[in-house]
Amino acid sequence: MMNNFENKNKTTLDHVKCDVTNCVYNNQQCCCTASAIQVGPQSACDCQETNCQTFKAQK
Repeated sequence: MMNNFENKNKTTLDHVKCDVTNCVYNNQQCCCTASAIQVGPQSACDCQETNCQTFKAQK
């Protein structure tokens, strides 16, 4: 498991903000540290119908 200190020092994706603080890729400063993100599903009519498929819950 990655602790908050380790995650704060990881490289973040430029311009990708994330408010999901229980995701392992969130550096607790509203930035994503995943190497890439996947957003889905393939078809959506508004933002309420999309989600980050890269999300991994902290343990």
